[in-house]
Amino acid sequence: MSSDEKIQFIDRSPEAVGVHDKNAWLALFASDGEVNDPVGSRPHRGEAAISRFYDTFIAPNNIRFEVEHDVVSGDTVVRDLDIHTELSTGLKIAVPTHIRYELKHDNGELKIQRLSAHWELSRMVMQTLSMGLIGIVTYAKLSVHMLRCQGLGGVLGFMRGFLGVGAAGRRRAEAFLTAAARNDSRTARMLLEASDAVQLLEGGHQDIGDVVSQVQGLRWSKLTVAGRHVTATCHVGDRRGVAWLEFGQGARQGRRIQRGRFYLPDS
Repeated sequence: MSSDEKIQFIDRSPEAVGVHDKNAWLALFASDGEVNDPVGSRPHRGEAAISRFYDTFIAPNNIRFEVEHDVVSGDTVVRDLDIHTELSTGLKIAVPTHIRYELKHDNGELKIQRLSAHWELSRMVMQTLSMGLIGIVTYAKLSVHMLRCQGLGGVLGFMRGFLGVGAAGRRRAEAFLTAAARNDSRTARMLLEASDAVQLLEGGHQDIGDVVSQVQGLRWSKLTVAGRHVTATCHVGDRRGVAWLEFGQGARQGRRIQRGRFYLPDS
């Protein structure tokens, strides 16, 4: 399929969400598909779990996706967008987001294998609570609804989204992106677990020196920390894409970038 056809397929997801067509939305996923929203929380795997995710987070709300840019790389579509949600109490919030859709062919049909939504849970909660009484009521109502749909285990799994690399990961990601922008491969390499941890080409294994030489002068914005991942909107010349960085687990490994990718359109 062409890149345009893959984007058109992905567009069916926000379309189904916008009209609350649960069956159409569920039909987009492979039988062993996964939704990780937000990244850092426990993923929802399989049709039954994804169905509960819909009932919990989509069904009660009105959701609009403001898409800014898409990048297609092989069977992955990376979407840069803001998600506007009107909650059941009438409170409205906007959440800056990057979504990775990993696609596969399942019995001859294109399906979503994995949907990974990178947005900051703690920032969203603070935004909600900062709105005064309606924010407090909204958060309490959301918590009760989640407990009803997901059970205690589901609530605890969702709360894992508060954990992750946090401010330290944000600083290290900024340091890496700064080094890449300056073509400073020595500093960039010090922030990686391996010299080929961050790639520019699909399936390629490039030394970080080759990568940073090709993204020299990059500019970034919309830095988002979710779990062990940091994403950022990036511009290299007239090309716009998304930087995706994953940090290692554990205290020592968490200090370095385990793997990552610059998703940029072809030159």
